[in-house]
Amino acid sequence: MIPRRLAALVLVGASFGAIAADSGPLPGEIVTRIGQVAAIPADQRKVPGFAGAWRPAAAQDKVVERIAALAARATPACRDIHVTATRQASPDLIETRPVRVHHALERWTADLCGTPRDYDVWYRYEPNASRLVVTESATDDFQAELDPPLRRLRELAAQRRTEESAGGVRWLNLPLPPDTVPATTQAAPAGKPGPWSADFVPLGESIREWTQLVSVQGLPRIAGSGQARALLEGMQAARARACDVPAGPVVPVQAGDKAEGETLKTVLVCPQVPGTNFAEMAVIKAIEGPDQIYLIQRTWRLPAGDADKVRADSREAQATADAFIDKVRLCNPATDTRACPAPFPR
Repeated sequence: MIPRRLAALVLVGASFGAIAADSGPLPGEIVTRIGQVAAIPADQRKVPGFAGAWRPAAAQDKVVERIAALAARATPACRDIHVTATRQASPDLIETRPVRVHHALERWTADLCGTPRDYDVWYRYEPNASRLVVTESATDDFQAELDPPLRRLRELAAQRRTEESAGGVRWLNLPLPPDTVPATTQAAPAGKPGPWSADFVPLGESIREWTQLVSVQGLPRIAGSGQARALLEGMQAARARACDVPAGPVVPVQAGDKAEGETLKTVLVCPQVPGTNFAEMAVIKAIEGPDQIYLIQRTWRLPAGDADKVRADSREAQATADAFIDKVRLCNPATDTRACPAPFPR
């Protein structure tokens, strides 16, 4: 799991003992897949976009300080700085030789006295030797020449920009509740478009003992429409059999178009989960994206009772779950990402 605090922070100039390298993969590298690394929600949002949703407040502050230091040394100097956007620039990169080191790259955009500037923010996670490097994206190729991991991250970032500009990739907005922590995560097999998943619970709880759960899954998209409806209707049928309740409706939220299929929502209620003394209520949304089916649910555990009592007791929880689910959506990074202030790490 990625450390929540960086042990040491540097501005630029640390080569970590590396030498200039040719393009292409690093020996023994692992380019991470969605769901392979636990996504840690931010403890406080200090900046907009990806970093504000998935980096600790201390790390956000340090990056802003580094940008301010670069701006103060520029000609002309500037001290009026506003971060306007942050995004995950590339998938994370893990070196395995000679030691295991985890790298991540973000692209931050800041307004410096009325002029927009882009910055590469490179996180290097290593036990007792973590570092943060901030460089101006358009000018500092020297740092990438010195550091093969940064050079490789920039290559992966260029590949991602190409994929996103083609229009077939989507960001998934997942604005998790405060004090939420990762519980489990699972990536698709390497080189295969298999399923991936991630579960989140309140701070202090676990995947076995929880009162609330946020679960997100990605499933390979099958050509044509109807996959999302079939998934939700199948979940309703399974819950009806297990909990001896009628299957509930699957409600359309958004119609499909040429690029994306439909978006649907349903509510699952089980008055008493078999073998337990608790009930469950879950609000679930299924989104047919151009690349995957996204299945997102927010679930509450409640005292067991008859179906009417459980529905009455869960009204407030369902309203909270509905408000969360309504903010979960896809954005096309090639056009407009304003509706996705908390894009799930990819």
